[in-house]
Amino acid sequence: MKYIFSNHAKKRMRERSVIVKEVLDAIANPTKILYDSKSRALFKKLYNKKGVSRLLLVACEFSKGVIRIITVIETSKVK
Repeated sequence: MKYIFSNHAKKRMRERSVIVKEVLDAIANPTKILYDSKSRALFKKLYNKKGVSRLLLVACEFSKGVIRIITVIETSKVK
């Protein structure tokens, strides 16, 4: 599977100190996935970072065997 990161996603990853490996792990091993009617998905991944529970959200679009990562959000609000 080919992955393309939007400029917006790259910017958010830098701002939130999220690395590519964490994003790809969230897509490959999500805690939960939500879909919409426009070939988009929101991957949710609960994980620990430096001993703190975190939630990673990765919004993606699917098209012709390519996953386009639109944005990445990381938060401590895991509820």
